[in-house]
Formats: sequence, C-alpha cells, structure tokens
Amino acid sequence: MWVPIIIFLFAYVAIASGRLHKTVAAVLGGAVLVLLGGVSPETAYAHVDLNVIFLLIGMMILVHLVAETGFFQWMAVALAKAARGNPVKILLSLFGATALLSALLDNVTTIVLMAPVTILIADQLEAPPLPFLILEALASNIGGTGTLIGDPPNILIGSHAHLSFNQFLLNLGPIALLCLVVITVAIWLLFRRRLRVSEDVRARIRESDPAGAITDRSGAVRLGVVMLLVLVGFFLHDLLKVQPSVVALIGAMLGLIVTKKDVNEAFSAVEWPTLMFFVGLFLLVGGLEEKGVLPWVAGGIGDATKGRLFLTALFVLWGSALISAVVDNIPFVAAMIPVIGNLVPAIAAQMGLQDPSQIQHLVAEPLWWSLALGACLGGNATLIGASANVVMSGVAERHGHHISFGRFALYGVPATFVTLLISSVYVYIRYFALAPGGG
Repeated sequence: MWVPIIIFLFAYVAIASGRLHKTVAAVLGGAVLVLLGGVSPETAYAHVDLNVIFLLIGMMILVHLVAETGFFQWMAVALAKAARGNPVKILLSLFGATALLSALLDNVTTIVLMAPVTILIADQLEAPPLPFLILEALASNIGGTGTLIGDPPNILIGSHAHLSFNQFLLNLGPIALLCLVVITVAIWLLFRRRLRVSEDVRARIRESDPAGAITDRSGAVRLGVVMLLVLVGFFLHDLLKVQPSVVALIGAMLGLIVTKKDVNEAFSAVEWPTLMFFVGLFLLVGGLEEKGVLPWVAGGIGDATKGRLFLTALFVLWGSALISAVVDNIPFVAAMIPVIGNLVPAIAAQMGLQDPSQIQHLVAEPLWWSLALGACLGGNATLIGASANVVMSGVAERHGHHISFGRFALYGVPATFVTLLISSVYVYIRYFALAPGGG
C-alpha cells in the first residue's frame, strides 16, 4: 500500500509546488509506480480513460480550426462595440461571453482565446486590464461548471460515473447560471463608478469594425455548422448511445474536411502535455485504487460524517473547494473519484437502499454534483486553484502585466465563498428537500 501512496504524494507535491512541470511529475510518477511493481503495467494502463483523452483531442483540434478564422476575436470586438464603449458594459459582456464559451468549449481554451483580445480591448479603453482578466478567469470556471465539457474535472467525473452531457447541463447548468447572475450583479455594483473612460475613447470603440477580425469568412460559416452538429451530438449522445469522445473526434475530422487544413498543422495544435498529464494521473490514481488506499480514505470520510448523506455531500463540496484552492483541481478530482465510488455503496447500505437506480439517483448523483461544484468553484479562490487561472496569469505576464497571488485572491476568495454558499443551498433543496426519500 505504501509504494503508491509515497509516489503519489511526491508527484502531488511536485505539481503543487511547481518544482517540476506538472506533466513531467505525473508521467514520471506513473512510470516509477509501474517500475517498482506498485501496480502491473496491464492494470495501470487499464486505468487510462481513453474517453477523456479522445474527447480532449477532438475539441482541441476543432477549437483550433475555429480560432484560425478569427471568429473569437470578432466576437470580442463586436461585444465592445455593442456596449458602445461603456467600460462596465464591456467588462460584463466579456464576463458573460467567457462563461458561455467555457460551457461550450472548455475553460482553458476559452482563456487562451479571450485573454489576448481582452488585453487589446483594455488598451483601447486606456483601462487597467487586470480586473478584466481576473474576472474572466472566474467566469471561465463558473461557466465551465455547468457542462460536461466545460471544465476538465467534469470530463473526469462524467466519464467515470457515466453521466451524460444532458445530465450535467440539467443538474449543474442552473446553479452555474445563478452563480453567474449573482457575480454579475456584484461586478456592476463594484465597478459602475470606478471604471470610466473619455468620450474620445468611447467614440473610437463605437467606430471599430468587428468584421475586420474575420480572416476566413467562409471557413467560419462552415465550422459554425460543424460546431452546431457537435453540440447537437453532445445533447443526443445518451439517446444515440454514442460516447462524447466519438462526437468530438467526428467533429474534428469534419472540420478538417470542410476547411481543407493541413492535418499535421491541426494535430500540432493539440496540447499533448495536457493529455500526457491526464495519462500520468490515471496511472497514479489507478495504483492507489488497486492497493486499497482510496477505499480506506472513503471509510474515513464515512466515519467522520457518520454516513449521513447530506453531511457527506457538504463535506465533499466544501472540502473539495478548500483543497482545490490550494492545488490544481484536476489531480485532486482524479484522486477523489474512486473515493466517491467507494462511499456510495456504504451510504446506500446504511440507508437500506438496494435498487441500483435508487442508489444512483438518491446517493451517487448528489455526491458527484457536490464534487464537481466544489472542485470547479473552489478553483476560483487562488491563482493556482485551476488551470484556467494559471493560463490567464501566463498570458498576462507575456503582455507585461503581473498578477500577484494576493491581487487574484482579492477577487477570487469572496466570489468563491458566495458561490459555495449558493451551491450548498442548491444541493440541499434539489437533492434532499425535494428528492423522494431525500429528507
């Protein structure tokens, strides 16, 4: 048991401290685990979730193709023009657009696309870009909470728990939207008197031409149709019995066909370090699960909460948020998924439930949704809590704007606390007060 624990902790500390690149730390840890016999190669490789890997590959290729047309830059400039140069309205427009894109694509990709354009718009407004960038990072994490593909932790949870795109949308979409509305109101109250620009600047924004940002109009239209088909596929994949990864891969290949882009160039846009990071995590967590470490952790949580489901859900929600604020939420969720899997049958037995559908609906789903909410929203608290935050900070640094840990926390901690409070009430009302037998 101790071999996978020690290797996992070393890899986790290396990832959290930044002493090693997270991909190097994860893959090296997984390889050493196999080398030392902590788990057999066949068993370790069986834990690699190819549904997650192929879903990410497909979406990365498709998003790259769309970005090449200039569509995302057009959208940002069009939003600024529609706001008629009003800086607060522009801030809210970018906040909302980032949340929407993060729900439909993924939050890291959205930040990569939106952050440079946001800095350009802030420069045109002659306004400080840091509030715009920090709030966009918060929006990406909140918006990404609402769908299966919006945040990497959700992809992991959905694949393991066999939760569909529609289930994520119906269960987490409403609370993500509510949190966005609350934070939007807070932004309006906080910045409506603080962000001001001259009339000359406003006039320049009003006279801008968003169409100039589009570099390939026909390609943008064709890819728009492909993206629409992919989204329809995500909505219907449960009905069609087709995995989201298959939908994403078909969409990516259709995108290559309709744009006639070079295949080598398209695949070079795939973030292979990110994919290998996931592979390393699967190996590490597989070792913990095979040696009985994660069932032991699940038993400890069950003992702490006395097996009471609502208390366990709150423990998972707030505990996940707290830990995700300190370390990246992806490795944490990868480790927690088997823990939840071991908690479910123990709690179900204590509640006297035997029917699998009842266990899934009344016990498993509240815990899965609590884990997703805690990990995704908790990542907003600090600069290192979510990959989107780290990416945003890197983009800002490349453009000469340093975002300190404290500056980010000044925005992130209050937003996280408020959204977690809202989520706690939501979990109780939806899965306990209104659930048959929930109590």
